[in-house]
Amino acid sequence: MIRRIAGAIVALIAAWMLWDAIYAVQLIVSRGSPLSDALLNPPTSGWRLVAGGLALGGGLLAALRLPFGGVLGLIGGVLFIALAVVMASLSANSNMITPDSIAGLGVVIVSGVILFTRRDWVQ
Repeated sequence: MIRRIAGAIVALIAAWMLWDAIYAVQLIVSRGSPLSDALLNPPTSGWRLVAGGLALGGGLLAALRLPFGGVLGLIGGVLFIALAVVMASLSANSNMITPDSIAGLGVVIVSGVILFTRRDWVQ
């Protein structure tokens, strides 16, 4: 049961971050930029979409008691943290970095709970 709850938490955090990424892309496109520029110039939006998608998939897999949920959630969380590190190294505004780093850390911690909690095979 703990793994299912942790999977739901990972999925909720990832869905929130994924929605943030989608909203940013929509905002850039609504201002007249092409979609390729919104995703790849700079590549932070595309990076956030990939990280959010992986973490969301991992959380859903864990909540549904399917294998590899913890691993996918962990990869998504590490990508969020890596994005925050890259943005900090490029001197980005701290208001842009903080949500990614906190969400990434939360996803990594809860994915660790999924990975290191004993699997209950009884249905």
